[in-house]
Amino acid sequence: MTLDEIRTEIDKIDSAIKPLFVRRMECAKHVAWTKSATGGEVFVPEREQSVIEQRSSDIDAEIREEYVAFLRYLMSVCRKYEYGLLNEMQDKIMTEALEEAKIPADKAHSKVEIAFCCNYEASNLNLFLNMAKLNKIGILNMQMKVQDERQHITMVLDGNVNDGDMRCLLCQIGKEAEDFRILNLY
Repeated sequence: MTLDEIRTEIDKIDSAIKPLFVRRMECAKHVAWTKSATGGEVFVPEREQSVIEQRSSDIDAEIREEYVAFLRYLMSVCRKYEYGLLNEMQDKIMTEALEEAKIPADKAHSKVEIAFCCNYEASNLNLFLNMAKLNKIGILNMQMKVQDERQHITMVLDGNVNDGDMRCLLCQIGKEAEDFRILNLY
């Protein structure tokens, strides 16, 4: 095949994926509504790991890692969409984090400093960085150190905790990372 023929084939594949992605996001919307009604968690790591293992078990070893990365990213994008629909969950995460930090919710600010941890071996830090981009939130500063098999991360984010995209991002990190905290608002 020539490069042009390969690109034509890729275009056909991408066109076939698009309606499946739209259907997947419709299902994610229904999952969010159901979990909102039942109080269920959006992120269930054991289920996601089981799904990934089942769906990747028959993939050629040469591309299995890439397929697993694709599935993890796809699931993370769906969760981002779900968190964006769950305003009550966002309110709870924001209220708890601000109260724990003893920061008034109405404090004027344009930057949010947060901290959280990830298991070093099973880190989802790359997904959180991608979620910042998907939510249109700039990362102004980030520090990470590994201690006791855990990544300890602090970030300064460009934005306000009352903006929808920031609330969605912080809700996702708050629900999916360990020891999530808002450290300060600047």
